[in-house]
Amino acid sequence: MRQLAAFIILATTIIVSGCAHKIQITPQLSSIRNIEVPAPVDKNVGYYISAADRESAVITPGGGGDKITYAPYKETEAALNTVLGRAFGKVYALRSPADSDFIAAKDISYIFTPRITPNSSSSNIFTWFATDFTFELTCTAVDAMGNDVWETSVTGTGHADTSEMMKDFGLSGRRATEDAYSRLLQELINAEVF
Repeated sequence: MRQLAAFIILATTIIVSGCAHKIQITPQLSSIRNIEVPAPVDKNVGYYISAADRESAVITPGGGGDKITYAPYKETEAALNTVLGRAFGKVYALRSPADSDFIAAKDISYIFTPRITPNSSSSNIFTWFATDFTFELTCTAVDAMGNDVWETSVTGTGHADTSEMMKDFGLSGRRATEDAYSRLLQELINAEVF
């Protein structure tokens, strides 16, 4: 009987700890749109996110030994589009960075590629969601010929108290992504290469 109880407890622990709770980390685009920027550079740009990256989900730590899962590229693509749209004339999503016909037809001057490294943690051991979040965003740009012209890395951070998160389990993540993309916009504004 004791062995059966121990087995049930062990199996339950494995099942529970094996689950990752789904959250959303899409930032509020209105706050990015509200950032004051000078007139956009009068050039068309594109960005490339591979299909594999767009659909990939990551798992990072939550609270109480649990984990959270989300799709960082897919959930923040609109923020990247918004940032580029604030800094440049027109923005196009590319199916391939080597699609020279499309690049020429749309008169694209620069192609941006993001690399994302998120992480999370929690100061609360009694809840599964992450109270703290970091969102490392590296963005590179090449010209229409494929020459490297620019690279920057920013890190957004987000914190949310447990009471705030009872209605939005991804709040710390949303705050981190909003911070990261706001920082990326500032980097673009300050870049002299464009």
